[in-house]
Amino acid sequence: MRRISITTLSLAGLLLSGCSMVPPGAGGTQSCQAPPEQESDPNVIMDTARPSLSEVLDPDSLQLEQDGTQLAAMHGNQILVWDEADGGSPSYSLGEATHPLGAGPMAATPDFSQFALRDADDAVKVVSADGASQTIELEHWHENEDIEQLEISPDGERLAVRGSSGLVAIYAMENHDLEMTLPACTDSAGKISFSPDSSQLFAASRNDATMVWDLQAQETVLELQSDDVYYTHGAWSHDGSRLAVSATSFGHGPEDHWNLTLVDTAEWEMIRTYPQLSPTATAFFPGDDELLVANGATSIQRWQIADIPVELSTGVVN
Repeated sequence: MRRISITTLSLAGLLLSGCSMVPPGAGGTQSCQAPPEQESDPNVIMDTARPSLSEVLDPDSLQLEQDGTQLAAMHGNQILVWDEADGGSPSYSLGEATHPLGAGPMAATPDFSQFALRDADDAVKVVSADGASQTIELEHWHENEDIEQLEISPDGERLAVRGSSGLVAIYAMENHDLEMTLPACTDSAGKISFSPDSSQLFAASRNDATMVWDLQAQETVLELQSDDVYYTHGAWSHDGSRLAVSATSFGHGPEDHWNLTLVDTAEWEMIRTYPQLSPTATAFFPGDDELLVANGATSIQRWQIADIPVELSTGVVN
């Protein structure tokens, strides 16, 4: 097993190893300890107005269109879309606004023609930009498994659903069949994301190894693990040559710190770690020299790699 240290992350490493996939319908997945529940903030104002980027959004739901001209994020169960990647007021919305902190997971196709939302304990609703929708009933979904994360492959052919135990089930978008299940080697605290060619899947973890799966070979090609940080998000560059991985030590060590590490996906080696960034979600802009960075529910930035992040303009929404 090859181990490569990552700067600023003590005891962190890139581990080339592998879990094996679980065939559809098979049992025996490893259970993982659930992440601690987060206390609600009594000082947050609960409104249903269409927010600007400075309002309460679900940072994990942040999506960037493939050509970099649109942003989308969840506000309650409402999808908001901005036509300008520089922020401003939302251009349009899908669904009705409800409790702004009640957002569920959301995924989008690269062209924003379809959005996937949690519809029930074992169902996902796929909504088109014109308002049409269809429901995907999750085949072989575990009875006590909550839907925590959703991701649509860039080719539009697969839907990845992550449950509360950490398992990832991958369904065909066309016929809704279950294609494969990745075992619950990790918990569900982190984001999942497909590589640009849809052949690999990044799955972050709070307590165990964060993994990159080769879906055709049915094995992991990368594992990230550390004793003092956990990994939250991963974003692939458009050409697939780099992976931007967010990590934090919050609640995991004596001092709280955040960083973002760029990984070379050809050699699976660390390029550089940027300790000044504390993102909760990231996405590469076209050209792969700039990242969209969400630092929480009220802060979204454009970051020219190796430069100082720039806060997006927000616009005023009454």
